[in-house]
Amino acid sequence: MVQLRLMTDEKSRGEDVLAVLLPLLNACTALQASEPTRLSHRGGGLRVVLDVQLAGAPTVTVERDDASTGTYTRSGGPPARRPRARRALPPAG
Repeated sequence: MVQLRLMTDEKSRGEDVLAVLLPLLNACTALQASEPTRLSHRGGGLRVVLDVQLAGAPTVTVERDDASTGTYTRSGGPPARRPRARRALPPAG
């Protein structure tokens, strides 16, 4: 995933740039942009993140598979135990 970050210590200047940037991104038919996420900024500036992807790019959805991680799930019991390989003891002497 590609992210665009707008970061500045001058909040008003960042808001002005964002006001120009968002309509441009929304008008671009080659890109799809998410809604901007505003992050906190200690000094009172502005930090905004947008996820951007090519229009027509496939959307990927991932589902969790607990069976392969060996964890318990609500619907199933404990995972099957695998026998451990044991090393032979070194010869005496």
